Amino acid sequence: MQIGNIRKLSLVVFSLFLVVILGSVFPVFAQPPKKVAILPFEILAAKDLAYLKEGVRIMLASRLAAGAGVAVVDRAAVDQALAGSGGSLAPGQVVQLGKQLGADYLITGNLTAMGGVSLDAKVHSVADGTVQTFFATAATEGEVITAVDKLSFDVAAKVFGAAVPASRAQAVAAVPALSQSPYQTVHPDRAFMSRNNGGGYGSAPVLRQSGIGGRSGFVKTRNFKMNLQAMAVGDVDGDGHDEVILADAHKVTVYRRTDNRLVAVGGFTTINQYKIHSISLADLNHNGRDEIYVSAADTDSPNSMAVEWDGKDFAPIFKDVRWYVRALAMPGQGVILAGQQAAVTAPLRPGIFRLEVEGNALVKREQLTVPDSVNLFDFNVADLDGDGISEVIAIDQYDRLRVMRTSGKLLYKSDDHFGGTTRFIGGQKALGMVDSARKEDLGRVYVPSRIIIADVNLDGLPDVIVNKNLASASRVLTNAKTYPSGEIHALTWNGIGLTELWRTRKIDGYVADCQLRYLDDDHNAALYIGIVLSTGAFDSFSGQDSTVLRYHLKFEAEPQEKNEHKSEGW
Repeated sequence: MQIGNIRKLSLVVFSLFLVVILGSVFPVFAQPPKKVAILPFEILAAKDLAYLKEGVRIMLASRLAAGAGVAVVDRAAVDQALAGSGGSLAPGQVVQLGKQLGADYLITGNLTAMGGVSLDAKVHSVADGTVQTFFATAATEGEVITAVDKLSFDVAAKVFGAAVPASRAQAVAAVPALSQSPYQTVHPDRAFMSRNNGGGYGSAPVLRQSGIGGRSGFVKTRNFKMNLQAMAVGDVDGDGHDEVILADAHKVTVYRRTDNRLVAVGGFTTINQYKIHSISLADLNHNGRDEIYVSAADTDSPNSMAVEWDGKDFAPIFKDVRWYVRALAMPGQGVILAGQQAAVTAPLRPGIFRLEVEGNALVKREQLTVPDSVNLFDFNVADLDGDGISEVIAIDQYDRLRVMRTSGKLLYKSDDHFGGTTRFIGGQKALGMVDSARKEDLGRVYVPSRIIIADVNLDGLPDVIVNKNLASASRVLTNAKTYPSGEIHALTWNGIGLTELWRTRKIDGYVADCQLRYLDDDHNAALYIGIVLSTGAFDSFSGQDSTVLRYHLKFEAEPQEKNEHKSEGW
């Protein structure tokens, strides 16, 4: 080999050696780190937790920088850019803000405190606009650091491909991963309260939770950016598994468990003029799939619809009908479609009728035998005392619980307030197109949450499950309803009135709706509660977040000696 060639070969080898050495010491050829901008987390809590707003942000930034090797955009720069956008971002503005900051990813999120603490975060890719969602929980405020650790590890692994440090993995092992369930534990509520209420029940609980151990008391979904109006749970696609249906003012979304996640699989909207106030499910055509019945209205006229899953989409059964509608279980008849119409000068006309679907229209059949004082959404029907005669259980416009004969004879009226909602039909109607400033007040008729009928204490007689939103001022201010918290109560008929079996602990948030679903033939059930989270005194002026809680219940019979007042006669 010639000397010149040897020198050239040596130069090539030396050059490669130099590249390797310099590359290991000075990674000049490595990809630059991804830039991440973290926005302030929104705080959703009944009490002041402002100190956590920046704390979560700082902890998340430090952990991502150390664990994923990302470059975190300076907080002052993020805040300045966010202030220039007016302080809040529409979905389409997130990517625009990321480009303005020169970031590859933006992280937004919220912290929800309802007994425990829930962290919900979204990682937005600036390049393609995709969004990944992450969750973590803490039983108390003191455990928020552990929750932030878990959240940061999940983001680092799934977005940036980083490994969780072995020294840290064990520390967060006790925090349940959301990927194992579509719900997320947020509260160490281990049992329902049971009280000696004077009805002969003593202090022994007649209901306990089943299948949930440790600190779990209820589980919750992720937060949804909506002002929840109504909720329903049922099998709308006929696969034997329940879907959760949530309704905003003008949109209905169906959620299903997919890969152990609660994800949207479809939905539909109503005409913007008509606001949704009720949704109900029933398989009235007996094809194995629940239809979705949506009752909506403007100030003076209903405009309702029904849809059914056809295997690909939600196909209309009927739409634009001038009836308020509701699927209703009637003793001796099963589940029927019931309806009520509007009056000329009032939101509702007396008289509730059974309806049938013919073609794509509704046909009025017989009038239901219920008191004239109740509206379509106010009541349920059950034989509370087992005498073969049904009673009507209703919540009136003053939030009092009433038990009546079908003739209207009053048997019981509660001293306490129950129900309480912010949704209503009616209001101020414009008198004409020429002078829209002139309005006629038709009055508001508030639509309560559903009254659930179930045999809670397994004595062979139906009991009542109902929500109770807590707010003294809203009982006085007719048109200014706000409810920062609520409860769910189970009540039983003792012969002269309804007495308490159990209640949930206080729920931080406005209870918009609730529903019970039996899980098996062994008295296991799931109680779903749809709530709007409380963010402060000016909720109505800002976007709201809603979520769904799920209690896993086990109904049990009372000891016989505790049930003596349920005698069959003298």
